[in-house]
Amino acid sequence: MEVKNIKVKDIQEIDTHFSFFHYTNKDNIESIDNNGLLPKIGNSAVGIEMTEKIFFAIGDKGLFSIFDSWIKWLIAKRLIDLPGKKADIPFYCFCTFIMRLPLIHHVVGFIVNFIVWIELKCKPFRIKSFKIMKEILDNSCLLILDLKEEVDFSYKDIDEVKAQRFNKKMLKRVYAKQSKMASKKMDYWNMHTFSNINIPPDKITLLKLDASDNCLDILLWMVKNTNIDLKILSPTLYEFLEYYRLLD
Repeated sequence: MEVKNIKVKDIQEIDTHFSFFHYTNKDNIESIDNNGLLPKIGNSAVGIEMTEKIFFAIGDKGLFSIFDSWIKWLIAKRLIDLPGKKADIPFYCFCTFIMRLPLIHHVVGFIVNFIVWIELKCKPFRIKSFKIMKEILDNSCLLILDLKEEVDFSYKDIDEVKAQRFNKKMLKRVYAKQSKMASKKMDYWNMHTFSNINIPPDKITLLKLDASDNCLDILLWMVKNTNIDLKILSPTLYEFLEYYRLLD
């Protein structure tokens, strides 16, 4: 993948413990190389996030955690997927709206939490979501962002999802294992920039592992070169990698 404006580095030259990681589809790299990263609300965040931001994870621990959470979210989303196809955005927004209604959110939240618990236990749902995640990673690359505290982001900023009336037990099921659900602040794996902040190309680095810019290749290198016990920190990610026998 040829780029002109963003930097390129090998993951083996990076301090993976403190870098700010962002992953994106390879189809976005040309636009990022020309325009940088632009804040947006992705399809999966419509009706959940309130403002346009750019998300990132801190260090290898944060990256493992965001992938772990994302797999769980793919499993949980079976709840609002229509038979045979992905749920459309209006229906998705309707579901998230109902979950926040002051008078019924406790009842709806209890029901949703119970269904999500069942889905996360259901092996066919997990395997289907593993396949989706494998496709995502195979078609993604990994970026490092050069961000400055209190200029681009703040560690004190609020997680807009945790700050809303979503059932906290349900969120805990799909959030990373060490998330602080009692606090509205962002967690290390689910960080974001200030709203409507652009990240220009000169503050972005595309990561490679030797000649590969494949996100899954880089993730596997990081897993094999860390002291973190993935089975404890990110058990769903560990199960995903075991399913595809990628940890051998």
